[in-house]
Amino acid sequence: MPTPRKRDVIISIQGCRFSPNPSDNHLVDVVTNGSMVKHPQGYTVSYREPFDRDEGAQTTLLVEGGRVTMLRSGSKNSQMVFEEGRRHVSYYDAEDGPVTVGVTASRVAAEIGKEGGRIEVDYGIEIAGNLAEESYVSIDIRAATGPWLTVPDGISVYRDTFIN
Repeated sequence: MPTPRKRDVIISIQGCRFSPNPSDNHLVDVVTNGSMVKHPQGYTVSYREPFDRDEGAQTTLLVEGGRVTMLRSGSKNSQMVFEEGRRHVSYYDAEDGPVTVGVTASRVAAEIGKEGGRIEVDYGIEIAGNLAEESYVSIDIRAATGPWLTVPDGISVYRDTFIN
């Protein structure tokens, strides 16, 4: 069986989070380098977290049809599964220690091919049965080809804006 070929990609992430506490609402824009690998079930997209103080923090997205699994590793680990209309219990390392959370996606759209693609997820997170936040994330993945081959190593564009 041939070894899957890793492709360098540029990843643009835009997201917004709405919390019951309006002062916690914010928008995030990130552009960073990553890699993408085709596998029999779908694609894996990986990138270093540009905004995590832990230099080794890594996010991996496993895209399998209408299901997206996000794994974060580093000083704080987490796993979240997004599947439209389904609730999944997920693990999250919070400031005060590990927490299990309910994650329910109201919409998951993922279209990825060998040149890249797009993932969009609308989801809610509940803790102890109470809605803690509602979020939307859009992730654009494109092959690192053409005049702008990569974002220079160690440099990422990151903006986090609080909206009250």
